Amino acid sequence: MHSTAILLAAALALSQAPQTSSNNDPLRAERDIARERYLKVEAELSRASLDALSPEQREARARLLDVLDAYVTRADFGVQSLDPGARLPQFVDVDGRRCAIAELLHATGEDELVNEVAATRNTAWIVDLSHDARFLGWLDTHGLALDEAARIQGPPMPKVPNPPDIGDVVPGSGSPSGPGSPAGGGPSAPAPAGPRSPGGFAPAGPTGAGPTSLGPTAPDVPGGSPTGGGPQSEADSTWWQWWEFNKLQFLRPNRLELARGDDAPGRSSASGLSFMRRAMAPLLLREVEHRDARIRAAAAGALGRVAGADSVSVLVERLADGQQSVRDAALLGLGASGASEAQTVLLSAVEHGKAGRVRDLARRERALALLALGLGRRVGFDESCDQAVIELVRRLPSAEREALGVAAMTYVLLNPSHDLLELAAECSNDKSWPVSVRCRAAEALRASDDAETLGELQHLASGSRLELRRSAALAIGEFEHPLAVAGLMTAYDLEKEPVASSFLLVSLGRRGGAKAREQLEAALRGKDALDRPWAALGLGILAREAGDPSSAAVLLEALAEVRSADDRGAYWLALGLTRSPRAQAPLAEALEQAADPRLRMYAAQGLALLGTAAARDALLGRLDDERSPLVRSQIALALGAIGAEQDLDAIVATLDSVAEPLLQGQVASAIAFHGSSAALARLGSLIADEKHDVATRAAAMDGLGMMLCSGEALTLGESARSGNYPQFPDWLREAYATTF
Repeated sequence: MHSTAILLAAALALSQAPQTSSNNDPLRAERDIARERYLKVEAELSRASLDALSPEQREARARLLDVLDAYVTRADFGVQSLDPGARLPQFVDVDGRRCAIAELLHATGEDELVNEVAATRNTAWIVDLSHDARFLGWLDTHGLALDEAARIQGPPMPKVPNPPDIGDVVPGSGSPSGPGSPAGGGPSAPAPAGPRSPGGFAPAGPTGAGPTSLGPTAPDVPGGSPTGGGPQSEADSTWWQWWEFNKLQFLRPNRLELARGDDAPGRSSASGLSFMRRAMAPLLLREVEHRDARIRAAAAGALGRVAGADSVSVLVERLADGQQSVRDAALLGLGASGASEAQTVLLSAVEHGKAGRVRDLARRERALALLALGLGRRVGFDESCDQAVIELVRRLPSAEREALGVAAMTYVLLNPSHDLLELAAECSNDKSWPVSVRCRAAEALRASDDAETLGELQHLASGSRLELRRSAALAIGEFEHPLAVAGLMTAYDLEKEPVASSFLLVSLGRRGGAKAREQLEAALRGKDALDRPWAALGLGILAREAGDPSSAAVLLEALAEVRSADDRGAYWLALGLTRSPRAQAPLAEALEQAADPRLRMYAAQGLALLGTAAARDALLGRLDDERSPLVRSQIALALGAIGAEQDLDAIVATLDSVAEPLLQGQVASAIAFHGSSAALARLGSLIADEKHDVATRAAAMDGLGMMLCSGEALTLGESARSGNYPQFPDWLREAYATTF
């Protein structure tokens, strides 16, 4: 082509291109974001292996990619006005602009399919077309995989750019009655500040001033909320806060086995557990009447787990206790009993606000009773509970919707079923529900695996409501569907809000695969410093799930460039998650040399995640020299998780070196984590000896409940995992700080 013709062609292209001056084009920034994403997708497509394609498919694919490149160069992307500020898909927008996939279909003569989708499913994601035989046939003919089509599809630009979500993050975070206190009169008062714990203050759980567990803690940053006693700030949305709500997925107690067949012929572990429960129940029955509320609360919580049906009448009496902490523990204990009698009591408490001698339960207690019902459903309550929850949600008055709605969706998270998931899907999309309920409902949808639900979650993850974007981002990370990764990648490419972006990164780690790993490594090396610790954690999770320790090399290289001391803890945890031998030396060095006790704590947890003999040696070697009670308690917990028989004495001895009740609770959990019959005996002796102080004995009761419970210990943690924790109300945060 002659130079004059080239200049004329360029001038013509410029005259037809969209105007990009800031004065005439308010969507310029959105167009730049969309163009950048398409260029990234083009690069991904160019790197894909074509070995499985026929020559005809390769040729057709190449032609399609030329069409896509021209589409990106024109940059005349669609604009949607259905939901201002959202990024919802539109096959064809109101002005006739086609999305990228529709453009490719049009270029290959598939206008009939384009028009049909635009007329009947115009807001469909590719996952919504994943069962359309014509669409799948077209993809095959043109050498495109379904997940590649999902990456090509880009939602149109929002007509109104996303407004800042100021003041829209945690509405009604105070108490379960909606905005404000249980009476609805304003934010609840902050609980008294406790001692420093993993990253901040450890909240007292339903056991009140008694022992706490491995439950979540608030961040140790300016502006953080000490114990969740009011609306949570954005400082609450940090990687260490995420870790506190998710660590129990990776740090699990060892299962207690008693009287194994090889050392007690004719006796099973189950019969040994039954014997120990019967032996310990009288001690707990006595202590539930103790003058100190800390003992009563701990005993009530343990009694339900240990004594089963025999605990019900005693726990019902405790529902009239003068201390809130005891009443809370009694409610959860009733659920943990799994007894049919307890089911009846809790259903009455939830539906009518009545239980035993108590005739007017507070809204907070009804919400906790519903959570207890979810616990009981896991260990013995029958399926009528599910229908009762569905009927309750259908008839909730507006004043009770936030408290009991959040509790009901947490019930669904604990006990997903077809009918309950349908209920969650309805609530997640119903704008009449408080946003905190819709968030929990979206998180509950992670238990589904159908394309329609994934499409709904992608809509929420691309919507204008920040809180729902965060919850959906976390839910997709646990969603078992081959197109989940493509959805997460696209959402991350377009997300502007830092916390939602961070949640998308850890969700990519949960889903795993080569494409997720590539995205995480790019974020780890990227310019956004806020994303890097999250990308590190995502990469660690991915490596752990895939059984691939090679990610440790990438993490170590990135760690060498970290300038923020606070962020190093995320990399140390990520290294532990990889289970790579290469993580041993840097973690042991960090445990010994890190100046901040919190960082030494994360190094100890990283070694626990490694779980090797060398990791155990490093923990034991540091225990004698460590001066921080916080770190000592966490070393004990790490040793308990590793579970070496000979380490029990060192763990128990740590109790004498930590005076704070909250840290004593951590050490009691460490003893319970050890999982041995000797550990059980130590807890029993701590409880029985009244010379020990109240906090120690209460902590031991809590540990005993963990060891002798029916089903899995720390069940509540399953519903905290991948939860949008800035939306958790105070009563739920407190419940998550227990060992139930």
